[in-house]
Amino acid sequence: MTADLHTLNQSDFWLRFRHNRNAMIGAALVTTVIAVALSAPWLAPHDYEAVDLFAVWDPPTAAHPFGADGLGRDVLSRVLWGARISLLVAVSVLTITFTLGITLGMIAGYFGGWADALIMRVCDIIFAFPELIFAILIAAVLGPGIGTVIIALSIVWWPGIARLARSLVLSLRSELFVDAAVACGTHPARILVRHFLPNIVAPLIVRASIGVGFIIMAEATLSFLGIGVQEPNPTWGAMIRDGLTSLRTDPHLAFFSSLALAVTIIGFNLLGDGLRDLLDPRIRER
Repeated sequence: MTADLHTLNQSDFWLRFRHNRNAMIGAALVTTVIAVALSAPWLAPHDYEAVDLFAVWDPPTAAHPFGADGLGRDVLSRVLWGARISLLVAVSVLTITFTLGITLGMIAGYFGGWADALIMRVCDIIFAFPELIFAILIAAVLGPGIGTVIIALSIVWWPGIARLARSLVLSLRSELFVDAAVACGTHPARILVRHFLPNIVAPLIVRASIGVGFIIMAEATLSFLGIGVQEPNPTWGAMIRDGLTSLRTDPHLAFFSSLALAVTIIGFNLLGDGLRDLLDPRIRER
């Protein structure tokens, strides 16, 4: 009976998902970007590191559909490979920050006391610095590289997730279903995972969708300062930065990477909005 009910709930979710325009468009865009990132080695017409001095600053042509940059490197190949690196950074940072932030935020909100005070004071210390400045400081200490970008952005971004999770738990802590679980002797860890987490996941999903754009652009800033992803590894943010200096004469250098970034951000935002509408019971019941 329980298995049948679970299957029915899943069928109902996918039925509503297919009828939600934002969710479907967002899922299509995100799936396309992920597929392109995974297929970059086969889709790229050239090696993204290959330098062709005869193609320097070339506009879009048959040989270089998106043009070539100041070193004669194929822009299309670099956009395709840039998807892999940009998404790798974004997914890694989101995974770390959500695991750490949700766990600590729920602990602070549910238990309160010294645990809440300690976790929130650590968050306050990190919030005392502008996010990007603090990320630059951390990256400068650790040295340049993809791993440095992931660690630096994770450290500055998890407190926001922790505070959001804490506020959501505090709003639910006095609900009757929580009191019933406590009265039944349910272990606190089980209460957090089975009762709180499903009820706070919707706003966290929206937060994640917004965070993708911030993470990619922050990675570009760190790369611009020489403490992020290093050349010749391509990222969309770094390609936009490089193209801004010749925006009037060679707009294709920044346009295609900007387009790829915009499509990705729009896709994640639409998917997040659609999932919020489907997962939030207060919205679903309207």
